[in-house]
Amino acid sequence: MNSWITKIKSYLNKFLELGVLLLGVSVIAEIVFGPNVAFFGSQVTNNLINLLNSLGEQGIAALIIVFAVIFVYRKYLK
Repeated sequence: MNSWITKIKSYLNKFLELGVLLLGVSVIAEIVFGPNVAFFGSQVTNNLINLLNSLGEQGIAALIIVFAVIFVYRKYLK
């Protein structure tokens, strides 16, 4: 049972790492090639700005979410 859970945690960790890398590549591609990057389809930076603005409107709940995300990144992406 423990090996099964370890294997699932490993897959989820790799999936999270891949998602962070794709996010970084998409932001850099949008900065270099402009807002209409053909292989990503939408404006990633605008979506990130909208996400951060909506988190800012939520107050203390947004701070808890941001700290939780930072904790996950620091724990799993070493």
